[in-house]
Parts: sequence; C-alpha cells; structure tokens
Amino acid sequence: MDALALVDTFGVLAPHAIPYLVREVKKRIHTRLEAHFHMDFGMGIANTIMAVAEGVEVIHSTVLGIGERAGNIPMEETVIGLLALYGVDTGLKYDRLYSLAHLVEELSGHAVPKNRPVVGDLLFAIESGIIASWYQNCGDENATELFPFRWELVGQSPARLMMGKRSGIDSVKNRMEKKGVNFTEEEAMSVVSAVKDFSLRHKRLLTNEEFDSIVESVLALKVAGSAARS
Repeated sequence: MDALALVDTFGVLAPHAIPYLVREVKKRIHTRLEAHFHMDFGMGIANTIMAVAEGVEVIHSTVLGIGERAGNIPMEETVIGLLALYGVDTGLKYDRLYSLAHLVEELSGHAVPKNRPVVGDLLFAIESGIIASWYQNCGDENATELFPFRWELVGQSPARLMMGKRSGIDSVKNRMEKKGVNFTEEEAMSVVSAVKDFSLRHKRLLTNEEFDSIVESVLALKVAGSAARS
C-alpha cells in the first residue's frame, strides 16, 4: 500500500474530530495519508486544512467542488485558503483559477454563483457606500485594506464600484465625475435615491446603462424645473 485515504463520503466529520482521527491513524499506519472529504455540512475545506496541519500529504479536490450530492471540496477555495491563511504554497498557477473555473462551468454546465469565493464574478464588486468610500481612500495599491487578497492573485478583474440599494453618495459622485458630469450636491442625492429605488424594485444591481439613464433623468428634471420657474 503506497497511501491510505481518510474518507468522509457523507460529509459528516467536524473540524474538531480531524486531529484525533489523523493522529490515531498515524499510530498504526506509517505511510502517506490522503484526505477525501465531502461538503454536505460545508465543513470539507476546514476538515481538509485541519488534516493537512496534522500531516496529511495529499488532498482530493475538484474544480468548483463538483461531486456527488453537495460535492467534493472545491480546489480553488482550498488552495487559496492554504496559501493566504497558512502560507502553504501548493505550487499551482493561482492566476489561472478564475479562467479554469469558468472553463469547467462551460464544459460541465455547473454554474458558478456570482458570489462564489475566489472565482465568483462579484468577489471584487463594491456596492456598499461605506466600503466604496474606504476603497477610494486606500486605492488599488492598498486594496488588501478591504479585500483578503488581490484580484490578480486568482486571475480576477480589478475591483469596481457597482450601483445598488446599498450605494452611497461617494459611489455616485465618483461614477458621475468619471463620466464628466457636472452636478450639484442636491442632484447627486437625487441620483442616490433613484439608484436605491431602482435596485429595490428590481432586486438586483444596476447596469452601467441603467445608471446613466437615471443620471440623465435626474439632470433633465432639474433643467425642466429651472425652465418652469423662469
């Protein structure tokens, strides 16, 4: 036997059990140990990392966690967790993780949720007003002030401001200034209110075109109001 796999096919192990399991097996088995855990309770990644900390040498994983029932442990989340949280470099080309995940999505039909860790499209999207202000203050060069790792590490696109129900005045002003729009404080607040209303009614973020349309509508109303008063 070249190796023994510790298998949690049902995904029922808890992280607190892993050190005991690995240590007891190592007392009797003096060969390479491997970890094959499932995600039925969402514990597979934590269990795997605990097993590696106890000396398990091989990780069984799949891209996007594709597997039976809730799936095997997802490779991309596991290796980035090991790298960023524990300084364990598995030697993979981490900047290919995003493109790999979306290739697997295309080939398998297994959709990547937009909020998926590491490879989700919304991972570096900023909607909340307070976070947008924070990001503007620290800039791209200090992005790890508000993100756990940088986008280029995993092949993602740079951070971007998104418009939605959580957007604040700084986000709106920043977007309007980048488009070269002249506006007053009152107009900017009107745009914020309109953005929040749109997002709440449609239950999603706005596209760039939808935001531009709102800005045009607010400024058009202001012009119309000024003309009526004169």
